[in-house]
Amino acid sequence: MLEKAINERVDEIAKQKYFLTYVELSRYLNISKPIIEDRLIKNGLKYYKVGSKYLFKKVEVDDFLDDITACMNATNNDLKFFNKLKQCAENY
Repeated sequence: MLEKAINERVDEIAKQKYFLTYVELSRYLNISKPIIEDRLIKNGLKYYKVGSKYLFKKVEVDDFLDDITACMNATNNDLKFFNKLKQCAENY
């Protein structure tokens, strides 16, 4: 039983995507491409360009969002007005 559970988890991990396209990232975060560009990329989200395609490492997206939300506080928690570099400097 344990071996079956381990194999199922390994299969699940293997199916996870390493890179996300704009469309996949938009679905993953449930936000539009313009918001990704205006609020995330302008605040430092890394991307990789392959030809005309932009790709995002899923693990970097998760780390970036963890980092950016850690810099937010109760009165400044709207990505629309958030500037990561400025806000993090004020918090530290």
